[in-house]
Amino acid sequence: MNTFSHGGDLKSLAADARRSERDILDFSVNLRPEGMPEFIASALWRAMDDAVPYPSPDMKELRETAAARYDLPSGCFAFGNGANELIHALPRALGLKQAVIPEPAFSEYRLTCLRHGTKVLSPQIEERDSFTPSPCVLGEKAADGSAIFLANPCNPSGGLLHVQALRQAVQDRPGVIWILDESFMDYAEETESLLRDAAVLPNLVVLRSLTKFYGMAGVRCGFSVCAAPLAERLRQSLPAWNVNAFAAAAARAVLKQPSSWADGERALNRERREDLFRRLSALPGAAVLPSEANFLLFRLPGAPSGLASRLLKNHGIALRDCSNYPGLETGGWFRAGVRTPEEHARLEEALQTELKGNGPAILRRPPKPALMIQGTCSDAGKSVLTAALCRIFLQDGHRVAPFKAQNMALNSGVTALGEEMGRAQMVQARACRIDPDARMNPILLKPHSNTGSQVIVMGRAVGHMEAGEYFTAKRRFWPDVRRAYDSLADEYDVLCLEGAGSPGEINLKSVDVVNMNMARYARARVLLTGDIDRGGVYASFLGTWMTFSPWEKELLAGFVVNKFRGDPGLLAPAHRYMLDHTGKPVLGVIPMIRNINIPEEDRAALPFEQDGHAKHADSLDVAVVMPAHVSNFTDFAPLAAEPDVRLRQVRTREEWGSPDLVILPGTKSVAADLALLRAAGLEEPIRRHAGKGKWILGVCGGLQMLGTDILDPLHMESMEERTPGLGLLELSTTFAAAKTLLNVRQATTPLPPAAAGYEIHHGVTLHGETSAPIMFREDGSPCGYGKGRIWATYLHGFLDGDQFRRAFINMVREDSGLPPNPALHTSYDLDGALDRLADVVREHLDLKTIYRLLQLKR
Repeated sequence: MNTFSHGGDLKSLAADARRSERDILDFSVNLRPEGMPEFIASALWRAMDDAVPYPSPDMKELRETAAARYDLPSGCFAFGNGANELIHALPRALGLKQAVIPEPAFSEYRLTCLRHGTKVLSPQIEERDSFTPSPCVLGEKAADGSAIFLANPCNPSGGLLHVQALRQAVQDRPGVIWILDESFMDYAEETESLLRDAAVLPNLVVLRSLTKFYGMAGVRCGFSVCAAPLAERLRQSLPAWNVNAFAAAAARAVLKQPSSWADGERALNRERREDLFRRLSALPGAAVLPSEANFLLFRLPGAPSGLASRLLKNHGIALRDCSNYPGLETGGWFRAGVRTPEEHARLEEALQTELKGNGPAILRRPPKPALMIQGTCSDAGKSVLTAALCRIFLQDGHRVAPFKAQNMALNSGVTALGEEMGRAQMVQARACRIDPDARMNPILLKPHSNTGSQVIVMGRAVGHMEAGEYFTAKRRFWPDVRRAYDSLADEYDVLCLEGAGSPGEINLKSVDVVNMNMARYARARVLLTGDIDRGGVYASFLGTWMTFSPWEKELLAGFVVNKFRGDPGLLAPAHRYMLDHTGKPVLGVIPMIRNINIPEEDRAALPFEQDGHAKHADSLDVAVVMPAHVSNFTDFAPLAAEPDVRLRQVRTREEWGSPDLVILPGTKSVAADLALLRAAGLEEPIRRHAGKGKWILGVCGGLQMLGTDILDPLHMESMEERTPGLGLLELSTTFAAAKTLLNVRQATTPLPPAAAGYEIHHGVTLHGETSAPIMFREDGSPCGYGKGRIWATYLHGFLDGDQFRRAFINMVREDSGLPPNPALHTSYDLDGALDRLADVVREHLDLKTIYRLLQLKR
């Protein structure tokens, strides 16, 4: 056995487990679970400018920064390539002949002494003392001219030395050099450091590591504090330029960081340590030692032989087997680093499985293959690309389901079970040829103002929240998200996830439930897509990548350029640049796709006046009055696909023109948007249009606007309890607390073909004698009202039906003096559109690599 082996060798652990490094849950090393904090990563990026010139040979500038931080003379500091370099330099600097190392202890103390030829005295510390040595006893064993190696908190136990006793022992034995390793001191809350003592006492050296607390083991930096003459000897024993520019930059960032950050990390580690302590203590016969560090030493007397190896091979979990520590060779001693509660639960279950002798049973079923589409921004094409991949996986013989943890969209729909969910996930479910299910979109936010949204969880409204309130509250919905995902993963072979906005939003990362945190939970590979049509796509890729923590970069599989016009061969230099600078390939260049008619997700981006359509000369002019908080605008996408319809948006009086049909679409803020409509001067042309006997169609919120008044006694949408409507229909709407969620499969209308759709509204509408019901649900209850050529309905999606849509268009055309087109049979064929979309994406995406990453067969 290698007496001086350490934990954290991921490559060796992965090889032994026959798994990839990303699939190893490593408790064998004591590092910050989240990895390097952002302020250090930023400092490393800035340090690129310092990579060419030589760094300071003795780190004078860094010593001055440390002196300012600790209010100590700069001459008392020495910096090394990690605290371990200083440990190995001390015997040389001191000319050390003899050392006392109480065991068990960090193995590098013994190793440096053996390499230097220093004689080692190793008193054994007992379990009854929690492996925490007595400084006074050690002082009695050490001869003058020798050194005593100690750690506080102790390693491997995590216990604390008695500081007053240590201080007294150092003073009582001036002929002994006391080397105090405080590498884990940043975690301790119930003790004090001896840094200030070390600056004045000639026989005390204190070591500090920046590796553990700050998650930068690969950068390597540590420092020592001791009396200036001794510090000078130590610096002289170190090679010049031993601390590189990157390590120096990271150290400066640490030393300049406000103490509040460390306070928060310390408190978080304490909570997590207590959780791990509780779980380990629940194991049969376990004895767990108290610790002030970020690890726990524990004994499992009945542990089967090779327990750590079995954990690694059967469960992909690395645990530190402490049998190579002198004094811990027998008794079943192990050490576990503090990680997250979810990871602690995995460790506990794995240990329970092995201790019960259940053989090589896998603790956690292998995760279902999962691919997540994230974007550099909103409207990068995530929803459509996710739908395409859903259809591709389905075509290739896989049972696939979509998933988006949190969606902010006004475009929603209703499932067969009466659950409300994002329209994009309903389309993606259609791509999978499965029924939409609220589990596919467990959190839906429907904005009703610039700062507030209605919150819908698992298909049901749970209230309204302002942005700040939801920011602090949304982590409490995280269990709902996990349950929804796990349930889908139990039923399907592949999960195709969609992110939201951008994973690079720094201000949202701490409470993220939809981007990288969701990808980590699902263990999904991530494709980052960007809209090249906007410009700056490669800068967006690189900028987003720069905000990623190491674990986020590990999840990223590659980049996808979306909405490209031109020759993709011209992009090759940019793709080489991305691979060289990030190590991640560009896995596809998706062309600008037109006229496929896939519903958009969450923005008013209907294909108004599409330049790809050949429109008839006598097209019906349809003006959609666009409210600020428009919802379910895709109700009118089928009209845009018709060759004899010209669909355009109107937001100002100047855009009004001479429409044949005016549409008032749905809105999440009826009163506010009606006020904006009036402020834009649009009420008068709407009334004039109605006065000419021309067609007006109102849908949902548009229905309510057309009425006489809108009552909101519960202030569901507005602080106004009554808002006068446009008065074109004799309808009065009152907002109720309960939301109506209905699927209407067959609605009767004044036209021969039946209509179908769904309803989502808080409004309860009563009609007067002059505005009779004209649309009826299956049970005979009204869902639409009308008077002459003014129709209003609560039914979303009623224009999707080809026969009804054509009948409606021809009716309006005839009334507008245009000839009907009965021979036109435009098919709003979503299923066919999804197949065409999949064909395009299949041609331009590196599916071979994606299938290999997901370990799927094609």
